Amino acid sequence: MKKLARHLLTFIIIICAAAAAYMGWKIIQTQLEYRKGEESLEAIYQLMEEAVPIQTEENGEEEQEEPWEVRRQRYMALYDQNQDMCGWIRVKGTVIDYPVMHTPEDPEYYFHRDFEGNYSSYGMIFIDGACRLDGTSPNLLLYGHHMRNGSMFAAIEDYDNAEFWRMHPQIQFDTLEEPGTYEVMAAFKLPAAQLDEDFKTMLLAENQEEFERLMGKLEDWRFYDTGVGAEWGDQLITLTTCEYTQKDGRFFVVARKMESQEEME
Repeated sequence: MKKLARHLLTFIIIICAAAAAYMGWKIIQTQLEYRKGEESLEAIYQLMEEAVPIQTEENGEEEQEEPWEVRRQRYMALYDQNQDMCGWIRVKGTVIDYPVMHTPEDPEYYFHRDFEGNYSSYGMIFIDGACRLDGTSPNLLLYGHHMRNGSMFAAIEDYDNAEFWRMHPQIQFDTLEEPGTYEVMAAFKLPAAQLDEDFKTMLLAENQEEFERLMGKLEDWRFYDTGVGAEWGDQLITLTTCEYTQKDGRFFVVARKMESQEEME
């Protein structure tokens, strides 16, 4: 009986040691993958800096808002390296400051690929394949991973708090052709079970009926009232990422393009 107990104890120790070793290996692997993702992003920023050096103010701080012509030169330096690059997404005061990719023929190509096309757990921010960048898509859907270290689109989940929205009411999304400032309308989350084809059709809002249906649903789903609305003909963007408080959850932030200088100020 004692011999059996010793064997059982030895077996348990071996299993625990193997589990600990496996977990340690997974942690190291994750850290290495995260570091690889960070290095890929750093290379992108370096390329842009080499194209047009970042301007600083007299106090040594980076300028708050650089001219569109300067930003576009940097974007085109990236585009020269990879023609899948179609724009840039930024939320001031957060880590969201990334190139945006678009591959309609293979919509999720950058789901687990970096700017160079190599495997990456970070992936890239990319636009839904059903969306067009010629101004004919009423709502541009942008996808990004919710990384555990807070990178990529993890920060948009903070829009579940009205105070965060008040501090970050605008999203900058520039295409290669023009700058764009968008005002956050609504933030909400849904389980994957509700994200069927009907939901996708409504979210794309490609006709007035679907657009108005989306506006009604946003009133029901949003965490708080931003006081920002939209009418048919307005340009929208929607940022989406995984949401971990529910099974296969998704988090959404919808914003409307601001057309006038008065709106932006």
